[in-house]
Amino acid sequence: MKRLIVTTTLAFFAASALATVNVNTAQQSELQRVKGLDKHMAKAIIEYRAQKGALASLDDLEKVPGVGRDVVARLGPEIAFNGDAYVPTKAAPVKEKPKR
Repeated sequence: MKRLIVTTTLAFFAASALATVNVNTAQQSELQRVKGLDKHMAKAIIEYRAQKGALASLDDLEKVPGVGRDVVARLGPEIAFNGDAYVPTKAAPVKEKPKR
């Protein structure tokens, strides 16, 4: 029984380590889960791809303001570029309730 639990746990962590995030379809929260990306860099990637379109390579990722060559080198194994660019929809403005 212990062997089954250990094997299952190791398989889970191995799958997590091999998971990649598509920089063209990921939302900010997904990008932030990539080791080396903070919320500011994740937001910059989203804004850049909304303006310029899908990123095709690590070289394109280096063009994103705030994402330097050293960051890109660390991200390489954890990211992918396949797929269409994800463009976030603008949230509808929240109507305030009238004050009494």
